[in-house]
Amino acid sequence: FPAIPTFPSWTAEDETYRFFPGDVIDFQSVGAPELSRKLTVAPDGRIHPPMLEAIMAADRTPDDLKLELQGQYATYLRNPAIALAPDSFASQKFFVGGEVAKPGLYDLSGEMDPLQAITTAGGFLNTARREEVVVLRRGAGGTPYMRVYDLRSVWASQALLAELPRLRRFDVVWVPKSRISELGQFTQQFVRDALPITIGFNYSIGSNIVQ
Repeated sequence: FPAIPTFPSWTAEDETYRFFPGDVIDFQSVGAPELSRKLTVAPDGRIHPPMLEAIMAADRTPDDLKLELQGQYATYLRNPAIALAPDSFASQKFFVGGEVAKPGLYDLSGEMDPLQAITTAGGFLNTARREEVVVLRRGAGGTPYMRVYDLRSVWASQALLAELPRLRRFDVVWVPKSRISELGQFTQQFVRDALPITIGFNYSIGSNIVQ
């Protein structure tokens, strides 16, 4: 493994919610209200909209999926405009590992930042390096992203606390013991076996892929 994995940081676009198997989508057809209904994302990631063939919805944002649906409905409807919104969500979990009291998978039941996630996992151990806490996030197509946060400093700054990200499904919060050069070993040993990974979720570390 390289000394420190070279993952890019995620952008605002990567923070947009992406549909996942088990999610229920509120599908509203403006031009043909009789087509409006709830659509469930099937285990294979597809939805079955009325009048159309099955369409892959998993790992796509509402806006992306909406554009494809409107394009396909344009063949059949004079006014193909539709509205899409998440109605209910499949089980969402995040993982906390490293120097915390109770590492493991936890339910993401509402808005939560990395500091709250660590509190959920029993808090920092005395050996934790709080100034280099890593958050790994799955991007589109399984692309891994990483940010590093100084959680020692946020205690003294409300502004820094407000800038912490809100966790998403399958985010990994990792607290190192020394430096983040340990991250490669951590992902190899724990992420691969601990996360319920689907739809091509992987973390690439150099030439090695943890999946």
